[in-house]
Amino acid sequence: MHIPLHIDLTQYPRRVRWFMAILWAVIVAKCIVVWWAIGRWEVPFHPLWIVAPTIVFAGLASILWLTHHEE
Repeated sequence: MHIPLHIDLTQYPRRVRWFMAILWAVIVAKCIVVWWAIGRWEVPFHPLWIVAPTIVFAGLASILWLTHHEE
């Protein structure tokens, strides 16, 4: 099975690309704040329990968005 993968960013308007960039900046900021807060207040679990699923699901959503093609 061969699925051709072609990502054409020109199909998305500039404001949509900026929106995605801002959303990723918010996700990164949230991860930094969570990491800091868990270390600051000594929560009894590792920050990756929160940060890893956030990054994985945001990445999955971004990949689905990038590879979606209108026909």
